[in-house]
Amino acid sequence: MTFTTIKSLLIYFILLFGATSFAQSISGKVLSDKEEPISYATVQIGEHFGVITNEEGSFSINTSGFEPTDSVKISCMGYEKIGMLLNEFESQDYHLIEKVNELSEVYLTNRMLTLDSILYYMDKNLDNNYKTKMVNYNLFRRTTQYIQGKNVNLEIDKSTGFKKKQLEAFNKEFQELGNSLLNNRSKQYTEFVADLSVLDEKNSKMTIDKAMRLLDERNDQTIERLAERGKDIVTKHLDTNKVYTVKTGWFKISDSVKLGESSRENNKMEDTINSVGLIRKLTYEMLKEHNFKSGSIFNFVTDQRKYDYELKGISFLDSELVYVVDFKPRRGSADFEGTLYISNQTFAVLKTDYKYFKGRVGEKLNMKFLLGIKYAENGKSGSVIYKKGPDNYYYPKFITEEIDRYFYIDRPFKFKENDGNNKVSFEFLVEGTFKERNELLIMGTNDITNSDYEAIKEEKDIDYETPKQYDPNFWKDYNVLQPLQEMKDFKVDETYTP
Repeated sequence: MTFTTIKSLLIYFILLFGATSFAQSISGKVLSDKEEPISYATVQIGEHFGVITNEEGSFSINTSGFEPTDSVKISCMGYEKIGMLLNEFESQDYHLIEKVNELSEVYLTNRMLTLDSILYYMDKNLDNNYKTKMVNYNLFRRTTQYIQGKNVNLEIDKSTGFKKKQLEAFNKEFQELGNSLLNNRSKQYTEFVADLSVLDEKNSKMTIDKAMRLLDERNDQTIERLAERGKDIVTKHLDTNKVYTVKTGWFKISDSVKLGESSRENNKMEDTINSVGLIRKLTYEMLKEHNFKSGSIFNFVTDQRKYDYELKGISFLDSELVYVVDFKPRRGSADFEGTLYISNQTFAVLKTDYKYFKGRVGEKLNMKFLLGIKYAENGKSGSVIYKKGPDNYYYPKFITEEIDRYFYIDRPFKFKENDGNNKVSFEFLVEGTFKERNELLIMGTNDITNSDYEAIKEEKDIDYETPKQYDPNFWKDYNVLQPLQEMKDFKVDETYTP
């Protein structure tokens, strides 16, 4: 072997191991100097690549494709940023020190404005700061759902043709079903990575790259599963080959209901859950609600007449001065209270925290006395972080929102055979809160043209992977949001029997 060959091999191995030593995932936590987790801090490599810490301060970021001398920055509003080279970046905890501002710093700036001026320039620059059309979003979305049961009464009141012991057996099954809802601890997690291409306010397409659903079907307490299990008990009690007249409350629903045909409705429900069109619509609605255009929930930015504002002070994002402005409703038509963080340089909203003001609710329906149904969106809160892109427009970087939907259903059902005398009366009462948390991480944006949009082919269904327990390697090639510990602990309960 010649010296030249040996030299070439050495260079090859140096390049090989030099490249692969940084092609890895770095994980850790971002904490305050008081050892408290810092939620939604930015961990960034270079100018436009990075991730957000979760509520527990945890992050994981893939460093492949970067050079050892590339810069790494960890920052969060109100804290002093820390920086390092990529070859110094390791899996460990990182501590940020809270930034304390001297009063003199405030007066040194040539842009310390009044509250009215800040709000005026914020509103005036909305179109210059934000872009919502002809954009492709590369995104990661996680949805967590569960039901918090409050009151359940599922019971057969009357039945002809059955003995007392038979009725007791059926009602025991109903009682167990009701208790499973009241004692529910099961949560469902859905995650996917996708490209959402937005042409305009009414037109969008989505292509799914990868998707996962964590769901313990043996302990699934969703409304759909509750109804299905209730139907199974009913069909044990009624002859599925016969046709029934069904009456609920004051209303006769049908003269020709055949219980054995109801499986088609379940198939439709499954099609809806797996529909790309539905997921695309829900994701785009989430983006639209959190921008500053028509249809946005953020009327505390676009309709200032409805709110009272207070300048609470200043903060810093890196070296950029940020105005901290609290808001609350002035009029009954306003819904939210919270805080705006407004850039001193561009007057863009860099972050906002919001929640329903005391006594405010969202969508609601109250037909409790007429139909035995009540529904109310009685809780909504969230945070949004905006980040400037290479085109100098601001885009949502991270959105988190929690929604509580109260529901009440109290409906008696009576089944009567059309060709016989048998009658069965059921009592169906369910009350509780459907709780949902959505997290949306925008991993990248780019402009699209009309021809780009037309060329996109949207599939009909999502092919979810359904592992039996959380797999930390599932997203190893993606820079997604780290899950909370409760999700990491997910495992299908093989011993549970519904």
